[in-house]
This record gives sequence, structure tokens and C-alpha cells, in this order.
Amino acid sequence: MLDKKWLYHITHYSNLPSIFGHGGLVAYSMIKRNHVPYIDIAHARIQDKRSTTFVPLPPYGTLHDYVPFYFAPKSPMLYAIHKGRVEGYEKGQDEIVYLVSRIDLIRRSGLAYMFTDGHAIMGFTDFYNDLMDLNKIDWEVMRSQFWFDTEEDPDRKRRRQAEFLVHQFVPVELIVGIAVKHNGIKQTVEEFLQQCHHYKQVVIRPHWYY
Repeated sequence: MLDKKWLYHITHYSNLPSIFGHGGLVAYSMIKRNHVPYIDIAHARIQDKRSTTFVPLPPYGTLHDYVPFYFAPKSPMLYAIHKGRVEGYEKGQDEIVYLVSRIDLIRRSGLAYMFTDGHAIMGFTDFYNDLMDLNKIDWEVMRSQFWFDTEEDPDRKRRRQAEFLVHQFVPVELIVGIAVKHNGIKQTVEEFLQQCHHYKQVVIRPHWYY
């Protein structure tokens, strides 16, 4: 069933103390408003665009009022990080971790959510809030190892960047696990979780990276 699909949020591992200290993932607008310590791994120009991109479905607001998840690992965003193409962030992908949730967990929580069929800032991307519309997601491109645009299909990259958006906050209880690239970061994350008395499974998933 499509509502059992996994969701993937990427962040720098050093953001974990802030995330768990606040009880969960906080929307970017709240991070800025409350001066939450945070290492930003995103393009500044795209963050600016997200701050002014209005969401056409309730509870409305802008993209920055939502916590974003991808429907697949190895996103174009992570590729840009890997290639050093994100201005202001130079630490590469090795220190990036995945916080993993699942669609049905979000649904049962009662949190407001919606999802897109492509990159959320693109003008021709559509928004949905009915899980019956999950078939609008291109699951074939999500399963594909490669998402690059082709001459036959110049829209693959946009579709691979479809997002599941949760309004304002995702509590840590809805994070079912954390994935990392290598054992060094795994040990660091596990030590932190032990110190803050949180238990989350931490797994090594090198194939989720470039």
C-alpha cells in the first residue's frame, strides 16, 4: 500500500541535539523565528524561494512552514551537496544523516500534511492532501538508481524531488530510525542518543549516498 511508503528527511548530524532537544523536526520558519541553532545544508537561493512560495492547500502558509521529506533517498539535493555545489556548505555528504518516517505514521498522528508531485518551488508542480492521490507520484523514478533528465524525459529530476510536507513540526516519536553513510558517524549518533536518553535504530546505508 502506498501509505506504507517510507519518508526521508536529510540534515547535518550536528543538528540532532537541537532536533531532539526541541522534541522533533521544526519547520524552517520556526527555526529562524526562534533562533534555533542549525547547520543549513540547502541552497540559499532555494531557501529564499521557499520562503515566498505559498502553499495552495490548508493550512496554507509558505513552504517554510512545513517540514519536508523526500519519497526516496539519493536525492538531487544530496548530489549537489556531494559535488560541493551548495553555497555556504562545504562539509560534503559524509556528515549528512537521514531521519526516516512513514506516511501512515504521519496520517495516524493527526498532523496536517500534504505532498507534491515534483519539486515544490516549480510552478507546474501540483499539491495534494488526499492520500488517494499518492499514485500521482512517479514511483518508477523514485525506485530508479538514476534520476537525471533525458532527451526522452526532461522532467525526471523535478519528479524525483517530490516532497511530503508536514505542517510546522514532526515529533521524534514519528522518526522510526536514522541512517548514516559510515560507521564513524553511526558511533557519534549512537553516543548522542544514549546521552539524551533517546532510542532510535541507527543503520549504515552507503547505497543511499553518492
